[in-house]
Amino acid sequence: MINAIAIVVEGEPITTAEVKAVQTQMGVSKSKAQDMLIDNRLQKASMRGIHITEDEIDIRISKISKKNNLTVKKMQKELKKQGVAWNKFRDQIETSLKKQKFFRLKIAKIIPTPSSDELKLYYKKHPESFKLPSSITATQYSSKSKKYLLSFIKNGSKKKFLKEGDITYSGEELTPQLMSIFMDVPIGSYTSIFNNGSRFVVFKVDGHGIGEVKPFSQVQYKVAGAWRREQQTKTIKEYFKKIRRDASIEIIRP
Repeated sequence: MINAIAIVVEGEPITTAEVKAVQTQMGVSKSKAQDMLIDNRLQKASMRGIHITEDEIDIRISKISKKNNLTVKKMQKELKKQGVAWNKFRDQIETSLKKQKFFRLKIAKIIPTPSSDELKLYYKKHPESFKLPSSITATQYSSKSKKYLLSFIKNGSKKKFLKEGDITYSGEELTPQLMSIFMDVPIGSYTSIFNNGSRFVVFKVDGHGIGEVKPFSQVQYKVAGAWRREQQTKTIKEYFKKIRRDASIEIIRP
């Protein structure tokens, strides 16, 4: 049988074809694929009471179009060229908003605020995670228009209205604010575009100095982010483990 119902979770079916597809796409075993799909259906069931308005979807689409320097109409045309139906795109946005609201209502409030001692302990247990480069070399590009910078990053063509300059940051110059800009940006890639007050600026990272573990005081913001991500993963796992115990799960084809 090519496709049939394999599992029913809270009235939501999972087919054998879905299990096979997840196995292939994610490179996991059949049982792992089934677990992933069961969690997916449990989350779907948990979101049944979460409602997203058309206005909320429109606002998110407007933000996406502005971020990509497009009008909504032009974005519709671009999606159509890519073979993505507008209704399907709106459905994807609705699902994304539902997941965010679900996380905010069901998960985020469960995660406690860490104390300074908890963060210091986490830092001591994971020192290699907080290695930061001793220096950063980059090429800075700036313009009065964000649109020009986006075009430059996308097409690589330099315009006369772009200002360019080489920079190197090292030692005490590498403040937490600067590191937040360059964090996790691979060599040869661009940072996010930001406004420095008079112009829009982007950096192309040219090189990193030797990594070294920084004092807790210099990486506290990074420690807090890593701790929060770990807690989110644990909390979500525990949440679904708990609701799975009480959920209606019928295995039809193991």
